[in-house]
Amino acid sequence: MTANKTIFIGELILLEMRKQDVSISVMAKELNLSINATHNALKKPSIQTDRLAQISEILQVNFFKILAADLHIDHPINPEIEKLTTENETLKKVIRLLGGNKE
Repeated sequence: MTANKTIFIGELILLEMRKQDVSISVMAKELNLSINATHNALKKPSIQTDRLAQISEILQVNFFKILAADLHIDHPINPEIEKLTTENETLKKVIRLLGGNKE
């Protein structure tokens, strides 16, 4: 999420609930929470991952994917891991050339 455009997850959930015509009371029942607790949870700027997983299942919308798409990460893989992976593949080839592992 960019600094200019922060959308709280609760807002996204509420928009989807309206789109699917799911009321707070129905969501509260599905989450096994009171209506007030559900309303308060959706008004917060963040939400616990287990709760978000429940809501994603209820609404059949992957909110994790929506949030991840809004992250702008140029290099999601640790460069050190990438170097080690390349080195590992090279070593496997050398071992095969020397008559070792026949994978």
